[in-house]
Amino acid sequence: METDSFAGRMATAANGHDDVTPPPRPSEGGARDVRVLFSGRNLEYQKLWLVNMLLTLLTLGIYSAWAKVRNHRYLYGHTSLDGHRFSYLAKPLQILRGRLIALLVLLLLSGVAYVSPIAASLMYFLLMFAVPWLICQGIRFTLRMTSYRQVRFDFTGDYGGIMAHFIFLPLIAMFTFYLALPWVMKKIDQYTHNNITYGGKAFNVSNRTSAYYHAALVCVGLGILSMVLLLPLFSLLSGTGEGEGDASPRFWLPVLLFVAMFVISQLVAAIWSAIIRNHLLANLSLDGIATFRSDVTPIGYAGLAISNALLLIVTLGLAYPVTQVRMLRYLAEHTEVTIQPAMDSMINTVTSQDGAFGEEAAGLFDVDVSVLG
Repeated sequence: METDSFAGRMATAANGHDDVTPPPRPSEGGARDVRVLFSGRNLEYQKLWLVNMLLTLLTLGIYSAWAKVRNHRYLYGHTSLDGHRFSYLAKPLQILRGRLIALLVLLLLSGVAYVSPIAASLMYFLLMFAVPWLICQGIRFTLRMTSYRQVRFDFTGDYGGIMAHFIFLPLIAMFTFYLALPWVMKKIDQYTHNNITYGGKAFNVSNRTSAYYHAALVCVGLGILSMVLLLPLFSLLSGTGEGEGDASPRFWLPVLLFVAMFVISQLVAAIWSAIIRNHLLANLSLDGIATFRSDVTPIGYAGLAISNALLLIVTLGLAYPVTQVRMLRYLAEHTEVTIQPAMDSMINTVTSQDGAFGEEAAGLFDVDVSVLG
């Protein structure tokens, strides 16, 4: 779901066994308030991830499908709610077939572009109309491969809805000089969440446009304030050593500027994510089954996001598993679900085995939209 949605913050699943979780707090009408629990460990997942990456390299990428399934099953299997774990149900061969088909399509496009640029331009133009289908299939496959208490999630969105919300609305934002962007983000979140189901029951989100503009104003104001505060420092550094034959300040200035801009961008993005996540979950419900609450703090979330980003830079990306575990643990600790007794009688309504082509093709063509974070 935004990636800042209920499933996006809880979804990390595996084998359906019960977990040892803190006792639920009783609520009205037999409902119970429970926290999401993430029990993954840094070193344990790091080892799994490194072995999967090594096997992927040794097999020239073929093992990547098995690596993806193993990684997802570990993360999903260490995420639990009310004593039940989530599960990731995709099969490696599903993923591999999807990737091979997507790769063949990409190679075909590249070959046509080499032979005839005009024909390639026409094909890329036509490909734009396939993007909504790829997005829709990607979301549907990811959700259908996710289950909780042996009941799967599903996505009921269609081509027209995806085209309107993911293609046309962003164009409107662009033509309004992005003044309409918060409203567009609200509509995309609303459409995505309202088309997610669990056991045939629909999710509903009543998010407000004002909350998105509030988050945008906070982020824009924070960005401007940060630049204003940093400007005197850079002016001072740029003048240091001038006329003394010392070029070191000028050498370090671009580096410092890059680091400052990186930290500011991470800070602003994290503040936005925290505010919108709290708002979305506070207004999200599953028809007669559950309601949600998120209490992440913008500063806490931003600190974690920035430290994770710096950790990735320092380790040249090798700490990626650690950053995943840290983020999932933090988000789980700050997510609470009020579960109604009707949850105990939910039955699975999704039985089809979808292919993974839509999800993998969306990733290859850089239009991947994941609702599971």
